[in-house]
This record gives sequence, structure tokens and C-alpha cells, in this order.
Amino acid sequence: MSPGKLKPIDPFFEKIADGQWNACVGIQGNEENYVDGYIEAALELASAVLDKRLVRSRDTLAMPILYNGRHALELSLKYTINRLYMIGAVANRHIPNHDILSHWIHLHGAVVGDAALRGIVDELEPYVRSLAKIDDDGQELRYAANQDGKKSLDRIAVVNLPHIRRSLEAMGDILSRLKYRVLDLAEEHETEAHTKECSRADLQTIANMIGEHATWSEESFNDKKAAVQAKFGLGSRKFSDALTKIRGSRPLATLVGLETSLTHLSDEKAIYALTRWAEANPISTAESDGLGTNLFERDWEQVREHRRVTQALVENIIANLSDEDVADLATLFYIGRDRVFGEHYDAKLAGTIAEHKLAKSRWDGVYHIMTKSSLLENVISGAKAAGRPSLAAKLQEIRPE
Repeated sequence: MSPGKLKPIDPFFEKIADGQWNACVGIQGNEENYVDGYIEAALELASAVLDKRLVRSRDTLAMPILYNGRHALELSLKYTINRLYMIGAVANRHIPNHDILSHWIHLHGAVVGDAALRGIVDELEPYVRSLAKIDDDGQELRYAANQDGKKSLDRIAVVNLPHIRRSLEAMGDILSRLKYRVLDLAEEHETEAHTKECSRADLQTIANMIGEHATWSEESFNDKKAAVQAKFGLGSRKFSDALTKIRGSRPLATLVGLETSLTHLSDEKAIYALTRWAEANPISTAESDGLGTNLFERDWEQVREHRRVTQALVENIIANLSDEDVADLATLFYIGRDRVFGEHYDAKLAGTIAEHKLAKSRWDGVYHIMTKSSLLENVISGAKAAGRPSLAAKLQEIRPE
């Protein structure tokens, strides 16, 4: 560019300050945008033609509608296979090509250890076979002639756009469920509460089917075992593997009547700490507690009283609970608040203990957790997740519903 000349404006990728209509792509985009975008485009185009009665656009937009739908399907299958490969749920990726039927067969044949995902993959079959039959490599819907020089779609004369829209809506729902199941499955796999044949969700279903651990020696257990084996296609050894994983999972074990003790915090100390917290934080029936943000309207006597009560609470907990007890309590709080799988309890506890050791004083860690306004409800949820529903029930009595 010669001196004095303005830089030419890029017709598509010019940087423009526009907070409303700047779309995040590239380094600010993600794969899910591609997966979601093409089915959304197909549906928007079909709806524009039909709802706005763009009769003249029927022939010109039919192919973009179908191609976008097909491409959405292709991207979803690739996304699913690659994500499952990353977590070890399928042994191999698929070779890079545009053959949607081959991708579906690859995914279907992998027999992923999750009943829900296998069911969703089965639902996709008619859509895959329909589109693969008329366009096996993504060429026929994009070009008037295929790579062999023959007219594209030479065996088809018309397509019905209302019918296509209904099918795209149905397929879009399946693709959405497929994506979210893959994402959930990845999170579940991190708990290690799964077998090759059964996901964590499957193990939860199995736990609910087989009943209390105390009944496993009864004759009725054989019928329950047979029902589980039939539902999930498990032999005796694989069934035993599933039971071992259930017993080894803090939250899943509770479904069969087994509880796991917390590492440090006893029921008595948990109840003591939460009772003291509840006494220091009574439920207010007034519209305002006088501790608002308006500096000039504050009740300063009430502020001082609140500080005195909080200091007394913290000192009480420091005197009666160990560092490890407090870390255990904090771990339950965050598991409950953040809805963390209970299988992560041990790792979360180790991390919390390490954080508390780095604190300048015990006061900091105790103050941090004992001033949480939702401490009781989230510790209750955390106790349930960490395999202590009986403790959760006892804590619930501190403030019954």
C-alpha cells in the first residue's frame, strides 16, 4: 500500500466496534457454535420461506435448507465421536471424510457404555439414512453436478418444504439431546463411577433397581439381577463390576443403603457448628435487618451487635473444631452449592485443607465459611452428595421446613 492511501476495508472481516452485532468466531468461538449453527440456519431458512410465503424462493432455497441440515448432522456425529474418544468411551476416531452413514455406523457400532446415548444414536438412524441415500459425501446438495459430472439428485423431482421443516425440527431436538448427553457424560466420567458397559447414570438406575444392600442375599435379588442384566445386556461378571462401582461411590452407595463416613468431621461436630451458626443467624421476619448499603440510614448499634455475634461464633468454632473439621465443613458447603458430584469429595477436601494451611491464621478460614448466608442448606446438600444422608437429615432438623 503506497504512502497516503487508506487501508482498504475488508468486505467480510473488517474490525468494527459494534457491541450488539459483533459475532464471536475463531479464537472466541467454539465447536458447539458450528454444531448448533447449521441446524439453526436450516430451520430459519425453512421458516422464512414458509412463514413469509416466499413462493419464489422455494426452488432456490430448498438446497441450502437441506444442505445445512445435512451438515449439522455431519458435524454432530463428528463432534460426538471425537468427544467420546477424548474420554475413552470409544476406541477410535473416524477417518476424516464427509460420509455421514459411515460416521453413524462407527458410532453405533462402538456400543458406548451409556444407555441414554445409545438410544439417542438409534433415533438418528432414519435421518442419516435418508440424507446419505441422496448425498453420501456432501456434494449433491451443494452443486448442480456431482464429481462424476452427472446431474445432482437425478432421481428426485420435488421435495416438500413443510415436511422438511418438521423433520429438521425433530432432528434438531435429537442433535441437541445428543450434544448435552455427551457433555454430561464427560463430566460423569471424571468421577470414575462407571464401567466399560455402564455410565454413572446407568449405575444410578441399576442401584435403584436392585434395592437395599441388606436384601442382596435374599431370593428376590435374583429377579432384580436378571432384570438389570436384561436391560443393560450384562453378564454375571459385568453385573458384579457394576455393583462394585456402586458400592465404591459415595452418592451411589447411598441408593442401596450404604453410607460412607466423612474423613474428619463427626456428626456431633457438624451439628454443633451448624446449630451455633443458626443461632448467630436467626431467620429475619422483618423487611430489612438494618444492615443495608445506605451509610446514613444504618442502625450502627445493630451493626456492632452483628460484628460481636460473628466474632463470638468464629471464636467458638475455633475452640471446638479442628482445622480438618472446618475444612470438611467447607468442602461439604462447596459441593452442595456448586452441585459437585460426591465422588469428588476426597479430592476437594484435600484441596481445601491445603488452602487452609496457606492462610495467615485459623481465623481467616473459619470466618470465611461461618459467614456464609446459605451455609446450612448447602452443607445439607453436600452431605447427601458425599454419602451421608443420615447427617443431612439431622442437620435438616436445625431448621425444619
